[in-house]
Amino acid sequence: MKNKHPKVSLENLCGLFGFSRQAYYEAITRRNTELISNSIVLCLVSEIRKDMPFIGTRKLLHLLEPKLEEHTIKIGRDQLFNLLRFHGLLIRRRKKIARTTNSNHPYKRYPDLIKNLEVTRSNQV
Repeated sequence: MKNKHPKVSLENLCGLFGFSRQAYYEAITRRNTELISNSIVLCLVSEIRKDMPFIGTRKLLHLLEPKLEEHTIKIGRDQLFNLLRFHGLLIRRRKKIARTTNSNHPYKRYPDLIKNLEVTRSNQV
């Protein structure tokens, strides 16, 4: 029984997609290197976040730069943001609510005179 399908080589497949074999193997190497560097960055981030759990990404990048140079890892601000976002490690911003009313003051409080008043025309109050 003969095989109906011709032998498909990696060179033929790469040619179909418009890539060379070298580009295919370089992409595999680049992906593996990126996975390793991302795991190193995440480990370094977790070490820093043990001491300072609410440190932001920009300051985190500033603290990571010397350690990243030791490992010869180049990562920018946006790439670090994307990496932390993908792994759910971004710090949520706290809402800044303007507090305009202080009801807990020591001054005299006057009663509400129009509480039970039914307003029927303009300038009545």
